[in-house]
Amino acid sequence: MKTENIHNLVFDFGGVIYQIDFNRQKKAFSDIGIQGFEKLYSQANQNSLFCDLETGKLSEHDFREKLAGLIGKSLSTEKIDELWNSILIDYFHGNVSLLQKLKSRYRLFILSNTNSIHYQFYARQFMNKYGYDLNELFEKSYWSFKIGMRKPNNDIFEKIITENGLTRQNALFIDDTIQNIKSAEQFGLTSYHLKKAHDLMDLFDENLNLKAL
Repeated sequence: MKTENIHNLVFDFGGVIYQIDFNRQKKAFSDIGIQGFEKLYSQANQNSLFCDLETGKLSEHDFREKLAGLIGKSLSTEKIDELWNSILIDYFHGNVSLLQKLKSRYRLFILSNTNSIHYQFYARQFMNKYGYDLNELFEKSYWSFKIGMRKPNNDIFEKIITENGLTRQNALFIDDTIQNIKSAEQFGLTSYHLKKAHDLMDLFDENLNLKAL
């Protein structure tokens, strides 16, 4: 794939910029007696409860109540958030440094399926670690719970293209979830499936030029 015409980079968040671990979340729920939580929430599949949270259709309060009912446990707000956030690890430091450098060469955007509970956790984590707001890394941020859309639906790709004067050919979408990549490709958006987060640095040469994909 030729990359000389790509001047805009659209990044997924979890698994690309931020380290997440579904197995750690699975264990956290298992430790309180809930087996098979990954059947409800995983990279490949999600119960509608989580999709509603990610598109802002469900409040944090209602989500906590429904999740407690779903797993059949009466838990405090703090405990539910602890379990829910157990999937979150930390930023890939090398990739944050890379993004800081890429800002001088490309227009950067974030396009993430996420929810307000997770967002508050890693936004605070970023501020504590780097000393500025996470969103300052990007020209514009598209968090699903804020815009009421989520991948892999085409409307979210159309929104970011239209609002920012991009084209399907001059923007590169980078995501670690194959369903989102397939949908973006069907939409006509130049895309790259990032299988390992450290591979992000391998996409660029020492002058920050995109290598052939």
